Amino acid sequence: MKVPKELQQLNSILKSNPEVYEMLSEFGRCIFFSENGVLTQSWEAREKAYHFNATLGEAQSNKKTLYSKELHESLSGFGPEEIYPYAPPAGLKELREHWLEKMLNENPSMANMDLSLPIVTTGLTHGLSLAADLFLDPGDPVVVHDKHWENYELIFEVRGNNTLNPYPTFTEGGFNVPAMENRILSLKSGKVFVVLNFPNNPTGYTPTRAEAFEIARALKRCAERGKKLVVLCDDAYYGFWYAEDCIHESIFGLIADLHPSILTIRVDGATKEAFAGGFRVGFITYGGKSKEVLSALEKKTTGAIRAFISSSSHPSQSILLKGLKSDEYRREMKYNHALLCQRGREVMALCRIGSRKKLWEPYPYNSGYFLCIKVNKNAAMVRQYLLSHYGIGVIACSEEDIRISVPCIEIEHLREFFAVLDDAVENA
Repeated sequence: MKVPKELQQLNSILKSNPEVYEMLSEFGRCIFFSENGVLTQSWEAREKAYHFNATLGEAQSNKKTLYSKELHESLSGFGPEEIYPYAPPAGLKELREHWLEKMLNENPSMANMDLSLPIVTTGLTHGLSLAADLFLDPGDPVVVHDKHWENYELIFEVRGNNTLNPYPTFTEGGFNVPAMENRILSLKSGKVFVVLNFPNNPTGYTPTRAEAFEIARALKRCAERGKKLVVLCDDAYYGFWYAEDCIHESIFGLIADLHPSILTIRVDGATKEAFAGGFRVGFITYGGKSKEVLSALEKKTTGAIRAFISSSSHPSQSILLKGLKSDEYRREMKYNHALLCQRGREVMALCRIGSRKKLWEPYPYNSGYFLCIKVNKNAAMVRQYLLSHYGIGVIACSEEDIRISVPCIEIEHLREFFAVLDDAVENA
C-alpha cells in the first residue's frame, strides 16, 4: 500500500519526538485522518459552497436538513441543524473549546501546559478503547491497581489481547505508590501502559495531594530509568470529592509534562459529571508535548474515530454544549454535586464507626460514586442475603468485596444499610 502524504507528515512530526512515536502501536503508526478525504471536503463545502453543496451524505430540501417534525417536537429549543446533520469526527468544535475552557478553569496544574483540543468520544469506554488501539500492540503490558473497573479486562485483555499487571491498591490506609513503581520497573518491556482511575471505581478513593505528587515523582523515576510510559487518567468520576485532604483536580495535570518519555492521556466526559450517561459523550485529551505533536496525535485519534464509528451523536453534543453555556445548568450541577457530597460525607462518618462485630471493613473512601467493603464471608452470599431479607441490592465484585453505589441511595437508606450490614454478614 502506498503511504499517504498525510500519514508521512504526521509520522514525521512524531518521529521528531521519538519517545512518543515509539509508544504508538502498529495501528497508531498507520492511522491518519485524510486532509483531502470525503469528510474534510464536505466540511469545507459547508463553509464555502454558497450556491449548493453536493458533498453531503444527508437529505436536504431548500438547503435545510430534512427531518421528522414529530421527533423534533421532543427537542424544542434546538434548530434542525443542531440535531440532524453528521457531527465532525472529532466532535463539535465549539463543544470541544468549551470543554477545554472548563478543564483549564477547574485544574490549576494544567494552566500553563500545552494541551490538545479535547476530542469527542462516544462515552468514556470508547475513549479508553481508542487509547488502547493507538498505543498498545497485542501482548503489551498494562499496569493497573488491583481494585479496578471490571470492564478493563474486556477493553485491554479480551479486545486488545494485552496483559493486565495489577498491584495492591492500598497500603496502610493510603494509595500504594511503591507497589505501582515496583510493578512498572519489574516488567521487561520498555514501553508500559499505566492506568490511573481517580476517584477509583470500585473503592471511591482519590489520593491525597501529597500522594498525588508522590505518584508523579514515581512515574518520573520510572521514565528516568528507561521506561516509556503511556499514562491513561480515567477521570470518569472527576469532581466528586468529599474529603478536604484529597486532591481536588485531575492527576493528569501533575504528570503530563514531567518527562519526555511520559505521554499522558485524559479520558473524561459528561457521563457522571453532567449526570448524562445516556448522552454517550466523552472526551480524550493529550497534554505536555509540543503543539505540533499534540496536533498530530489529535489527527490520528480523529482518524481512528473515522475508521470505527465515523462520528459521535450530534444531538447529545448540542444538548451538552447548550448546558455548558447556561447559568442555570451550572446552578443545577452545583446543587447535584452538593447533594452527593452530603451523602459521601455521611458514608465517611459511618465508615469511621465501622462494624460493631468486626465483620466487615471499608476500603479507604473519600470520593466518587462507589464504596467498597471487605466482608469476612463470601461476598456473593452476603449480596443474596441483603437482597432476599432486606430488599437491598449491592454488587459482589470479588469473593470478599461488595460494592455500594452511594449516589443512588438517600441518606436515610445509607444509614439503614450500615445498620443491617453486621446482620447480613453474620447470617449469610
